[in-house]
Amino acid sequence: MTKKLVVALVAALAFSAPLRAAELKYTMHMEAKAAANAANDPMSQMAGGMIAGMFPAGGLDQVVIAGEKGVRSEQKQDFAMMKAGSVVLIKPDGTQFVLDPSTKTYWKQPLMPAEAAAMFAQMNPKLTVGPRGTFETFDGMKCEHLTLTMTMGIPGVDPSQLPPGMPAEISMTYDVWLTDAVKMPAAASTMSMGMLKQFGFDQMPDLKALTTDGRMMVKGVMSMFGVEMIMTSKGITTESVAPELFDVPKDYKEVPPPIR
Repeated sequence: MTKKLVVALVAALAFSAPLRAAELKYTMHMEAKAAANAANDPMSQMAGGMIAGMFPAGGLDQVVIAGEKGVRSEQKQDFAMMKAGSVVLIKPDGTQFVLDPSTKTYWKQPLMPAEAAAMFAQMNPKLTVGPRGTFETFDGMKCEHLTLTMTMGIPGVDPSQLPPGMPAEISMTYDVWLTDAVKMPAAASTMSMGMLKQFGFDQMPDLKALTTDGRMMVKGVMSMFGVEMIMTSKGITTESVAPELFDVPKDYKEVPPPIR
């Protein structure tokens, strides 16, 4: 259960980040490292090791093109059961396809399994947003720095039965730097909300407001289980692309998704 929970949390909070863009081309770099204040309880050490082990050495780079027809993300390294060169297409309605150009095959990314959805429903997540009005500059863009803190219960666990030193809840912080120098289209907001809805996070007013306010995330640092996941957007440019880049090529064959 712990592995499924960790993978679901990383998917929910990390992979929603590339959706924050507007008819742009840029590179999203993601890497994980041990936090300075890493917890030493068994659960955090196990989950933190799993998260750090998901990322390739040197981190993950994704070349992202986003517009009204959807988001196209090309993966440069092997990651999460997808090999280097894989392409993820996200449609405005949230439907996702994974393309393997080397074999000319694709699969439709399934929605969150019912088991995982039920697990999240038991966690009762709570979110707070820190003080507003702190600004920093990245690559010449003025960004507001916000700190989001989320706590969630551990599903199926009676806190009174936990051994000494074991946390009774999951806690994470998410530092984000948002700029209004780059705007994202309404379609990107819809896609982001679709991702959050799968995990039940769409009912959090503060998170919903930040997801739909039109700003782009230039940097994000998620701290959880003693690991920091760092996401940075680089090389942001306007790109004129063919509409068919957001569609599955007609000569690709559909295959079942890989077994996790």
